Amino acid sequence: MQQMQSGPQNFSDSILQTELTPIDGYTFGGVLRYGLTDLISLETGLYYNQRNFSIQSTRTDSMLSVDQRLRFVQFEIPIQGNIGIQLSRSIYANAALGGAILYKPTSVATYVNPSDKHEFRQVGLVDINKKLGFDIRTSIGFEYRNKKAGVFYLGGTAFVQLQPAFVLLSRYQYENFKQAAFGEVNASGFGIDLKYYIPYTRPGRLIFQQGPIE
Repeated sequence: MQQMQSGPQNFSDSILQTELTPIDGYTFGGVLRYGLTDLISLETGLYYNQRNFSIQSTRTDSMLSVDQRLRFVQFEIPIQGNIGIQLSRSIYANAALGGAILYKPTSVATYVNPSDKHEFRQVGLVDINKKLGFDIRTSIGFEYRNKKAGVFYLGGTAFVQLQPAFVLLSRYQYENFKQAAFGEVNASGFGIDLKYYIPYTRPGRLIFQQGPIE
């Protein structure tokens, strides 16, 4: 999955101004689909998710400015109910609704020292008691099913995190002079999904069922 997130967020304190802008991230992992009826199924799996952010910090009284990148990693266990509509012998339209359990393993940080005198440090803080989170997500897409080749899926997912992804701490230091700005970061957004399901031929309710047209 290629992910796009919500818009820029601003944090400031006195002479320090920081703008955090989400940029494209990605998710990859494995997913299992279990068929309940001909066209209704459940999906779950395990995903690795990397969110990327562009950060611009400025000392407003001198217009000293730096650009930095911050990468934030979490793991996801999605659980979704899926409804399919058979459009032809091999083409299906799918809609899914559910959520995900999120695990954020660690805080992250990056820093830069312009002219070896000024230090700008960005920290994505994850509280030890808030490593677990949840989101609500919905998906829509199309898939091509072939009993020998498997299932090829193309679609999109929108997700809303129920808690902030992390707290951004933006710090500036010049000798003994220090400034800091902080705030919670929202990481809701949407993504483009590309999935492949390995063919499963044992009789049962996984992936392939006889449909009304087949």
